[in-house]
Amino acid sequence: MTPHPGFPITARESGGQFVEAFARGLLVIMAFGEGHERMTLSQVAQRAGLTRAGARRLLYTLEQLGFAGHQERLFFLTPKILRLGYAYTSSSPFWGYAHPILGQLVGDVQETCTLAVLDGTEIVYVIRNSVRSVVSGGSVVGTRLPAYVTSMGRVLLGGLPERELDEYFERANLQKYTERTLTDRQALREVISQDREQGWSWIQGELEEHICGLSVPVNDHEGRVCAALNISVNSLRMTKEIALNTMLPKLMIAAEQLHRGLELRAG
Repeated sequence: MTPHPGFPITARESGGQFVEAFARGLLVIMAFGEGHERMTLSQVAQRAGLTRAGARRLLYTLEQLGFAGHQERLFFLTPKILRLGYAYTSSSPFWGYAHPILGQLVGDVQETCTLAVLDGTEIVYVIRNSVRSVVSGGSVVGTRLPAYVTSMGRVLLGGLPERELDEYFERANLQKYTERTLTDRQALREVISQDREQGWSWIQGELEEHICGLSVPVNDHEGRVCAALNISVNSLRMTKEIALNTMLPKLMIAAEQLHRGLELRAG
């Protein structure tokens, strides 16, 4: 079978260490998502970049393992697939002790709070405590957003070494979501540098109109930025000045508590 164009390496190039069949199975799983909850075999094959025959074998395997099912011509993932996500969250260094910290923060500020990490060019929500939905459609753990257009992303990008930041801008697809969205690479670098120096990031209306984000970095036991802690607010009832005066101190206290927890877990 021809190597998948999306694979970073082939089995031959890796000396047999890269298992292409396993990688194709993951592509089938990732083909499903919002708007693609149930698909025909042809749709799965197209979204995964596979042949129909290849997609059929992989879907059959997933069905036998209990991770997928089908009804007539439509295939879907089963709840068992959540085990894969749970394997990550339960092994995360934030698992367990971070939830009470975010719970206390939500109680103090009465706003939605999120902990996110950087994955490629996107941020991923790993913990989210919400008092109300401020983003249309709602957001949950596992939500992925472009890093450059979120305050959490800019905090996380500010923690990257210069070489890795260069690589990020080489790969990132910078597009406008609103009139406010900043897409100029040099301007973004300057904002990221400024946010790094001041220790927090504020974004207003760049991803969605009226949605603001205030984020601070969370450092691991070696002092490196490993996550971002965020408070999301609606600009119709909150200004930057109020957020900085009333919420930033509490956000920074929570980030320090997370940092101390990581230090304790590291021994």
